Amino acid sequence: MFLRRMLDRRKDSAHRQRLLNDRVDASVLAQSFRVRLSLLFSILLLSGCSSFSDDEDSGLFGRMTSIKGIRGPLERSLYGEESALELGRRYTEAERREARRCREAYDKGDFEQAIKLGKKTAKKFKESSLGEEAQFYLAESHYALGKYSAAQNDYAQLFEDYPSTRYVEPATRRLFSIARVWLEVAEPVARNEIRQVSGEKVIDEGPPPKPPLDPTLRVRVLPNFHDRGRPMFDTQGRALECLKSIWMNDPTGPLADDALMLTATYYQRHDNYVEADRYFEILREEYPDSPHLEEAFLLGAHVKQMSYQGPYYEGRELTGARKLKEQSLQLFPASHQRQQLRKDLDQLYLLEAQRAWSKVEYYQKKGRPRAVAIACIQLLSEYPDTSFAKEARALLRTIDRKELAGLPEVSEFLDSLPAAESPGAPSESVPDGPPVKSVSDPRVIEQG
Repeated sequence: MFLRRMLDRRKDSAHRQRLLNDRVDASVLAQSFRVRLSLLFSILLLSGCSSFSDDEDSGLFGRMTSIKGIRGPLERSLYGEESALELGRRYTEAERREARRCREAYDKGDFEQAIKLGKKTAKKFKESSLGEEAQFYLAESHYALGKYSAAQNDYAQLFEDYPSTRYVEPATRRLFSIARVWLEVAEPVARNEIRQVSGEKVIDEGPPPKPPLDPTLRVRVLPNFHDRGRPMFDTQGRALECLKSIWMNDPTGPLADDALMLTATYYQRHDNYVEADRYFEILREEYPDSPHLEEAFLLGAHVKQMSYQGPYYEGRELTGARKLKEQSLQLFPASHQRQQLRKDLDQLYLLEAQRAWSKVEYYQKKGRPRAVAIACIQLLSEYPDTSFAKEARALLRTIDRKELAGLPEVSEFLDSLPAAESPGAPSESVPDGPPVKSVSDPRVIEQG
């Protein structure tokens, strides 16, 4: 009992202490509020009664809510009142004259002087409108002198320092011209194709051009010390960099789809079908209004088919090629390639049947008769009119029915098979040699 009374007393004491603390906190808060309120009234009295006046330009509230003296961007520009955030630091007339000298030298045709002034001005006024202009005319001067490698570096620096540069259109046109020159020099046989891609009509009645004799063009790791119009190493690779810079920095410009098309056809010529397929796909998806759309579908289907490695590898290239050819027939009814597309679809159909038969052979080697039966039935349902279907039916008849216990659907399918073909019955053709992969490949799978 004594311990219980002591515990009750301690609880009462703690409760009274909490009440006392709450009262003290409330008193402190009330006193702080009174101080702040009195301070606010003091400010209002010091500002005068005009604070509550209807005149918007008088009093404290009027000055706080007035829009007098506020100007928009155009008005500030007209009065020369742009902020440091909008304009950057101000330039003196002497500095502006220094930057203007680069453009004047270029206009006069003194390109060496323009290069000298452009380098100095672009470095001095970096990340400003003056530096941007100097960098552009520096690149233009190198281009005018035929120093295309230096010009490409300058244009790349322009895009790096000024991603939203106002010179994007002339710079991309120069880069496209440089890429064409380099590719034509490195691969004369592709000259007509390059010009056709860029929208120019060229009739070449002369003999086909010969391969370049310059070893630095045939062996890319050899340095080039004699032709200042080309880079020191890898002319073709630098040309592809020019094309990439075009559609990366000006994706909505007039040359973006041309650059993609030219890049894709380059990889196609060099049998790099994976990269060619990637660029044709970008062209189809991002530029549906491009004049190169039909070629992107036709050549895209071609490179997909050429990427196919055989029945024991991934088959999505075959599926993709078939879809693109079917879409080409639907989207371009006036195409002169329609007859060839239909032949290619028949060839793809046989190649897909060959893939299905390779699955049957795989399960047969593994000694899994149930899986063999299911794979044969699948082949018969999808490719019933091929030579592989005949072999699948013959193989199904050799499977022991005991191995198919628990598969009533398979047994019913076997019962529905027609009688075995007579030995003299005509058989479907079996593709001889490696499978056809190219629409232009002379090896043709003949059927029937």
